[in-house]
Amino acid sequence: MTDTVRDVDQHFWSSKFIPYLTIRTTQNSTQSYKAHCHPELSVGLIESGITQLSMSDGTVILKKEDIILIEPNIVHACNPVEGMPRSYHMLYIDNEWCCNVLSKLYGYEVKKYSCDLNLLPVSENDIKLSDLIFSLLHHGFHNDVIEVERYLLNLVSRYCSPQSEHEEESELVCKLKNRFLQDLAYAPSLETVSKEFGRPKETLIRVFKKHYGITPKSFLNNSRIEKAKILLKHGMSIVDVAAELGFSDQSQFHRTFVNYTASTPRQYQQVTSIFDNKS
Repeated sequence: MTDTVRDVDQHFWSSKFIPYLTIRTTQNSTQSYKAHCHPELSVGLIESGITQLSMSDGTVILKKEDIILIEPNIVHACNPVEGMPRSYHMLYIDNEWCCNVLSKLYGYEVKKYSCDLNLLPVSENDIKLSDLIFSLLHHGFHNDVIEVERYLLNLVSRYCSPQSEHEEESELVCKLKNRFLQDLAYAPSLETVSKEFGRPKETLIRVFKKHYGITPKSFLNNSRIEKAKILLKHGMSIVDVAAELGFSDQSQFHRTFVNYTASTPRQYQQVTSIFDNKS
């Protein structure tokens, strides 16, 4: 019998001393993801097994000790290969913090950036990220916090670069995105938007997906789940979050959350402070 997400050994961690960072640890999971994106810079570290990263420009197989960088709002999916389990850490680094780092480095306000590469090179001189994460999560000493901050500062400085706003969003795509985001709980159907904009539904789907790499429906679901993470993290009940974001019931919210995060709302809600149970 296939394990459910509830059976997966995974935890989310945060610390008031590094407020811009959330760490997810997942052990021996065979769970798949739907294509999704994050508003943060994502750093993935494979601890064991292999996984397949899929993005708009192709796929890559990641193995033990590989470190992958995924820019904010880039649609992707990391899934098991041939049903084999894999273990990994995901670090979600607040986008504003990254922009601030680059602004100080380049001497002007950076609003957008890109990663110079996705798969980090193996270097014997680099501190092993897995060791830093282990020490932070299991000891949580002040020196651990400092070392992690140093690593992240170095990571962003070395592998992220400011990106000029040379290509503006098309007016249609921008209006469509904003129409969905006006009220996530009562977002209009594509049929409704099609009539409002005077464009065929198929055209809206095609243009939106060409620009963002994701369908309007997936974008809406992804946006709801990202907001759900914030509400859950701040203590709102799962039932209230489901209602707040327009899901028909808690079961629909649970299914959607699992599809886009490979974790349950309850698992995400139980974010553990790195400094809990530390003397």
